[in-house]
Amino acid sequence: MEQTPKANRVHIGFFGRCNAGKSTLINMLTDQPVSLVSEVAGTTTDPISKSMEILPLGPVVITDTAGIDDTSELGALRIEKSEEIIKKINLAVYVLRNDEAPTADDMMWLNK
Repeated sequence: MEQTPKANRVHIGFFGRCNAGKSTLINMLTDQPVSLVSEVAGTTTDPISKSMEILPLGPVVITDTAGIDDTSELGALRIEKSEEIIKKINLAVYVLRNDEAPTADDMMWLNK
């Protein structure tokens, strides 16, 4: 795995609203504290990537992104960074909250 160049790995991006569980899911999948997890919405501010191996896929790069509904002062810039990640990935995982119905924003991102 360590000899596989980053460009030759499968790139997996995790997207969703703030506090939907993206970072928690990534930490569980990697069995490492890759991303900060907090009750505070907007904890993930920039894309965070982790190289690892997932069998049978092999070497992958997992990327955590900011919430697509970030309304903070820098929210628009964070969302723009998340949109840039879409162009670089092979597989997108969209995390929905289980306590709320999907929003129009969720549906728009799912269509991307």
